[in-house]
Amino acid sequence: MTISPHARAVLEQPMTTSVCHDFREIRSRVMYKAWAIMEEEQVPFQEAVKRAWDWAKSECAKVGAIV
Repeated sequence: MTISPHARAVLEQPMTTSVCHDFREIRSRVMYKAWAIMEEEQVPFQEAVKRAWDWAKSECAKVGAIV
């Protein structure tokens, strides 16, 4: 199964401080990113989620938001 067009569109949107501070939105993006990592790199779910959180923290730091 591939990542949905909706998930891909969400991941293409820039990270903002409001997204980083929104409980549901940041977790949604992390799960979309984890799914994309699993699909593209064939890594286990746990590893993909860890890497997705690392990505989210890095992207949020770029816009001045701490997650």
